[in-house]
Amino acid sequence: MKRIRNLAVAAVAMAALVLAPLPASAAGTTIHRDTDMGAAYSGKIRATLIDPVSVSTTLATATCNTGNIDGTVQSDGTALDIAVFNFSNTPGPACPNSAGGSSTVSPVGVSTWTGGSVVYNRVIPGRDGIVTLKGVKVSSVSTGWFGTISCVYRGSGAGNSIALDTFNPDNASRPKPAIAQAQAKATNYALTKDSGSILCPGTANYTATFQLMGETVANSGVFDQKLYLTSP
Repeated sequence: MKRIRNLAVAAVAMAALVLAPLPASAAGTTIHRDTDMGAAYSGKIRATLIDPVSVSTTLATATCNTGNIDGTVQSDGTALDIAVFNFSNTPGPACPNSAGGSSTVSPVGVSTWTGGSVVYNRVIPGRDGIVTLKGVKVSSVSTGWFGTISCVYRGSGAGNSIALDTFNPDNASRPKPAIAQAQAKATNYALTKDSGSILCPGTANYTATFQLMGETVANSGVFDQKLYLTSP
C-alpha cells in the first residue's frame, strides 16, 4: 500500500511539472511588422534617441541629445549585430558635461559588436522583452576642471554586453506613451573602465531611451517600419 501511495504522489508531481507554465523567455521570440499578428521581420533596425542620453561618473555627467544605433537582427531575435553607434549634441557636435566642458563619445571596434539578441520576456506591468548588445566598447574624450582625459569603457555584462528593457508600441508602460512605436530603455546601466587615464572613474552609468524601427523596404535606409515583439 505504501508503494502504491508513493507512486501516486510521484505521478501527481510529474503532472504538475508538465502542466506548469514556462517562463515567457523560454517560449521563444518573434519580431513582427506592425502588430502581434504581423509578418515576421528580419533585417535592419534603428534605435533613435527620444530622450537625451546621459553618461555619469564621479567626475561629471555628459549629456547628448541626438543619436542612433543601427544594426541587423533575425526575426527570432538572434544575431543582433551593430553597424553604427553615433551620438552628438545639437548645437555641438560635442556633448556638454557638468564639469564645465564637453565630451565626445565614439565606438571602439563596432564591427565586433555582434551576437546580441532581442528576447521576449514580459513583465506585467513593465517591459515586453530585453535587448542585449554584445561587444560594447566606447571611448570618450572629456574636458573640464580636471583638464582633458581620455577613457575607454566596456559593457559590464557577459561578453562586454549592455541590456535595455524593450516595450511594444501599445504597452502602457512604455517610457514615452505619446510615441506609438517600440521603445527601449536603459536606466543607470553600468559600464566598466577598460583603459585610459588614471583619472577615469572605474564605472560610468548609462541612461538612454530609444525608439525602435525597421525598414518597410529592405535596404532603403528609411526606418519607417513599426515593430512588435511576441513569443511564437
